[in-house]
Amino acid sequence: MKIVYLLLHDFRFASVGIEEFARRRFHFSKEYARRLALLGHEVALYVLSDEISSNQVIEVDGYKLKAFKSSFRFPPHIRFGNAHSLEAMEELDRDSPDVVHFHNYYLWNFPYVAPWVKRKRTPLVAQYHGSDPIRSLKAFWYSPSLRLCDSLLVPLRSEERLMTRQLRIPTNRVLRFPSTGVETRDFHPVGKKRSELTFLYSGRIPKPASYRWEKAPIYLIPILRALMDQGTRPRLIIAGDGPGLPELERAASQFNVQDSVDFLGHVEHEKLPELYSRATMTFVPFKVEEIGPWWDGALQESLACGTPVAAFNDDSPGLQKFGVLIPTEPVAAARLIQGAVNNPAWMASVAKDGPELIRGNCEWSVLARRLDSGYSQLAGLSQ
Repeated sequence: MKIVYLLLHDFRFASVGIEEFARRRFHFSKEYARRLALLGHEVALYVLSDEISSNQVIEVDGYKLKAFKSSFRFPPHIRFGNAHSLEAMEELDRDSPDVVHFHNYYLWNFPYVAPWVKRKRTPLVAQYHGSDPIRSLKAFWYSPSLRLCDSLLVPLRSEERLMTRQLRIPTNRVLRFPSTGVETRDFHPVGKKRSELTFLYSGRIPKPASYRWEKAPIYLIPILRALMDQGTRPRLIIAGDGPGLPELERAASQFNVQDSVDFLGHVEHEKLPELYSRATMTFVPFKVEEIGPWWDGALQESLACGTPVAAFNDDSPGLQKFGVLIPTEPVAAARLIQGAVNNPAWMASVAKDGPELIRGNCEWSVLARRLDSGYSQLAGLSQ
């Protein structure tokens, strides 16, 4: 079977070249492609990049990474999701795949990508990987394209309700599915917790933005200050790089917490299990509805290593089974975090049940087989 994955935005390459991304950086879209190639399929992953002078094809891990220079941006003055490439669409016609899998169906190019794919009756799978401030409005704008999809993969209950109840898309086309997977042979508890209170952020560091729609580690600095003001001596480990790193370092100095923050830069994916395992808690600094196995790779990896997660939710903060939802107000957030880590029974339950939760729901090999079966059914139905 010939499968094409579409990752038609370029924000990931704002600080990383395409060769670096292709050969040295972990990304969920690459893992989807690699896993299905391992199952014997002919796979291509399309990405966009403003940093290349001409289109490129890179063969890596049994599949082809096809990078296209963005043709234009629309709407203007938006940092994410507004890149377009008609050359990518023309290449899609030449590839003539049996199945197309589109990552993040709220990108601004989705309204024409979906009918472009379906005009040849090619099965289309669209997967939700993130939102924006006008998600509900976009859903109605995009409803003609969403209705063209043969399968919509969603990790959130709210997105499932939006698709099936408000847009009235048939329930058999909407499937709860993790946003990414975890290789639990690598991600499992490794070693003991550090003796000092240690918080971890692992991921890309974007320029400062609202926590609601993009990860915003900048919010962690005032929370660290509030924890220190409450009498604790915490350490924050930042494992990642990106265009927002200088602002994060300046914020640490402004709040006078620079001696309590370790900036590790980019950390190889295989070295992350020890960081997760030894941390007291992992920060996932954007809004989440609940702390569970379906949403966000860092959240899943942390739980796989037995470490609870803190994420933002101003509407309903509080302790949950596998983590704590915190407000963005630093003092209130620090109090909730302090209460959680001072609860040894709760910490022990996460250490015990977190890895089991991830093994049962997010194992990469299981997800790949589920996709393989779903693609085969869709391709068979389209004949």
